[in-house]
Parts: sequence; structure tokens; C-alpha cells
Amino acid sequence: MRISVLCNRGPKGEELPCAFHLGGRRLPILAILSRWTATPHRYFEVSVDDGRRFVLRQDASVRCWELAGVFAAPRPQPKPKPAPLPLQPRASALSLRWWRFGR
Repeated sequence: MRISVLCNRGPKGEELPCAFHLGGRRLPILAILSRWTATPHRYFEVSVDDGRRFVLRQDASVRCWELAGVFAAPRPQPKPKPAPLPLQPRASALSLRWWRFGR
């Protein structure tokens, strides 16, 4: 799937993706997780603000970007339930009445 990618120049003068448009929505790239080259393409695994990960592929000869892969956001782990409090013995209402009366 062809996509529109916005790039910035990296410290070595190479183009690095900083945001891309998918389905009419602009997705800013928070981090480039990995990158590799497989002639004639360059690949970037990136993460976006909602936790999803994408693999973007650039054909260097044509300067065309494609979406090569999508990974869902990790599911949040449920919080462990607190341990129940130990039961305390309760005095009956009848014994409390007799105790108060005897005072």
C-alpha cells in the first residue's frame, strides 16, 4: 500500500521518516525501532503514539514509500487484585449490651 511519508534529514544526511499519512490521518512517528537495507529497498520499523508499530519500505531509486507491515498495540496487562483483608472476630451485639450494663 502506497503512503505519504514526511521525512527529516538525519545526522549523516540521510532521510529519516518523522510522520506519515494513513487513511486520511497523520501519524507522527515517536521512535524508529529498527532499520535495515535489502537492495533496492530500505526498511524502517517505527512506533506511533497509539502503541502500534509499522514497517515502512522505501524504494530508494524511485523515492516511493510503501506500508510493508502493521503490528497491533500490546494489550495492557490487568492489574492484580489486592489480597483480601483477614477477617476479624466481631463481638456480638448481645455481649456488648451486657458488658455496658454491668459497668
